[in-house]
Amino acid sequence: MKAIINVNLYDFYTYRPDCYLLFEEKIVRTGPMNDYQEEEGWEITDAKGAFLLPGLIIGHAHLYGAFMRGIPMPPLTSTSFREQLEQFYWRVDRALDIESSYQSARAMALDHIRCGVTTIFDHHASGTQIRGTLDALKQGWVDEMGLRGVFCFETSDRFSVDECIRENVEFAEKTHGGMSQAMFGMHASLSLSERTLSAAADAIGSLPLHVHVGESLEDEEESVARYGKRIVERFVSHGLVTPNSIFAHCVNINAKEAALMAEHGCTAAVNVTSNLNTGNGIPDYRLLKRYKVPVMIGNDSLGTNIAGDIRNTMFGMHLRTKNPWWFGYGDLLTCVRNSYEFASRILGVGLGRLEAGYEADFAIVEYIPPVPLDENNIWGHVVDGMFNCYRPEICGALEGRRWKTISYCLMKI
Repeated sequence: MKAIINVNLYDFYTYRPDCYLLFEEKIVRTGPMNDYQEEEGWEITDAKGAFLLPGLIIGHAHLYGAFMRGIPMPPLTSTSFREQLEQFYWRVDRALDIESSYQSARAMALDHIRCGVTTIFDHHASGTQIRGTLDALKQGWVDEMGLRGVFCFETSDRFSVDECIRENVEFAEKTHGGMSQAMFGMHASLSLSERTLSAAADAIGSLPLHVHVGESLEDEEESVARYGKRIVERFVSHGLVTPNSIFAHCVNINAKEAALMAEHGCTAAVNVTSNLNTGNGIPDYRLLKRYKVPVMIGNDSLGTNIAGDIRNTMFGMHLRTKNPWWFGYGDLLTCVRNSYEFASRILGVGLGRLEAGYEADFAIVEYIPPVPLDENNIWGHVVDGMFNCYRPEICGALEGRRWKTISYCLMKI
């Protein structure tokens, strides 16, 4: 049994100061320090008044983005998003193979741990080798580093469509939740022909879809010009939109598309920081909220600090609405809660609560509030205090999960 004592618990629902938490693979018990009674043989960590939060979740990412840091590139001359993809992003992913896929997961795992991330929804591409790359990601991210991951391969006309489909389907056949799970990946409408969508529809079964939707305006415009349908309409017409699908970005969708997403049980994964970087704009949260489409937050692997992306989501929505009050702390908190509900459903485990029976995925964060902190304002302290300089001291500690050892070592760095 392991115990964390003298810790303030906050799981984005309840705040309990001066507590203890007992755990093994799952949380066994929590309570106030006045009720704590230590037993012989327990492994004790004294948090000394630090805060314990659930491990963070990234709703849309590309682990192979590890290889884009500092990459030597000629000056880009792109005048459209497609040209950005052709001149930069696609030049990287088409060169990747099984080994580089594995190494990207390994390389990124430690950085994510340092940022308090415990679960990721990854959207992979590797043009040199397709078959076996999802197993390689799982090996590097889940089996060796102990993080949770939901993986898919982005089917695209840029690659062998048959191999992409087989990679998604066969990985799903041997992945059964808990620590890892599978979705069916597709890149985006602009790189998917009608023939490819039909082939994917024949294979997808009940697998949830993970796909870029309306990231750029030209993606929507091209769909209408070529097929007479907007992107979500096009996917729905092929029978590809399954319950629990992730539609990433959703910057340029319209009301009809939002209604279809709600009808088919989709979740939007917004990536505000990445969209600002590419110049594609900011999604309309008001539209998604109006149609009751759940929203979670991703970062498109533009770094690993999802805490910063959570803050930027609020600021980006202020820019979109030109109103700093319309999208507030409450809306942001809803997005964060959505990520735990969605991940729990996909992986078949309890995530995001610091209660008995939930998975022991958490981060301990040192924070000294400069003004009073209580149950009424702690979320504001998290967003503008803890998330402003987020560096957990411990990022989870589960028996048999290798990043337990890594995480405890981080306390000494």
